[in-house]
Amino acid sequence: MKNSRLISRISRRFLICLFGTGIFTGCTTLESRLSIEPYTKNKPMRNALEQFAEEYCRKKRADPNLTVSKTQPDFIFTTDGCSRWPDDSWVACCIAHDIPYWCGGSEQDRQEADLDLMECVKNKTQVMGAIIYAGVRIGGLPWLPTPWRWGYGWDNWPGSYEKSQSSLSVKKLMKELKIHDIIEHQLLDGRK
Repeated sequence: MKNSRLISRISRRFLICLFGTGIFTGCTTLESRLSIEPYTKNKPMRNALEQFAEEYCRKKRADPNLTVSKTQPDFIFTTDGCSRWPDDSWVACCIAHDIPYWCGGSEQDRQEADLDLMECVKNKTQVMGAIIYAGVRIGGLPWLPTPWRWGYGWDNWPGSYEKSQSSLSVKKLMKELKIHDIIEHQLLDGRK
């Protein structure tokens, strides 16, 4: 009798969790889509953004004995801005954050990417940085069935974190490639 009650409680919790995840994800597919202007209509700008993402991933996944890696995610880079969150003055931060999320990597890489997002958003508006950070920490886990999960560029769901690599940190690589500046510039050009 005790075991059947325990199983019943666990089953209910599982169903509630599953239902909650369905509401949270909006019952979407695992496929990520490009949905941010100017990238949906401006092909040269979209191609440039895809190239920045690929360059980031090649350098991030580079073997210490090589300068770059040929390994790239299975799917092309896409961004939906601030997934399920209003795209405001901080949308460039979210687009830049999608690059390491698309490429994936270790748990430490994800932590660095999320902290970079929080700092970027805090530079735009102090209050939202911590809120968005909490959202990506909860909603970006690699095993969630969402199109914005950690490592969404790979066709390996349910995924997990990769072993830590001795490559450049996310923050250093983002800074080296000037990804935040380039995206801000693209968005300004797209508004003209």
